[in-house]
Amino acid sequence: MKQLIAAFSLMFLVISATVLASQMDVRFAKFDTNADGEISLTEATQHDDLLKQFADLDKNDDQVLSEQEFEKFKL
Repeated sequence: MKQLIAAFSLMFLVISATVLASQMDVRFAKFDTNADGEISLTEATQHDDLLKQFADLDKNDDQVLSEQEFEKFKL
């Protein structure tokens, strides 16, 4: 019985993580309008909240946001 509960718990965690990752992918895709895997400063200018945070999010100062950098974006 304990193994069954542990298995269901693990399955729930995996499903939850997958759903959260999917939501982040959809959100990132909304801003990455040319679908090149990065959000450029030009793309960010279309969204005031993102533009205000762009410099802080762009940790390596390459003028684009990776998905990892974008994860810190707060609406």
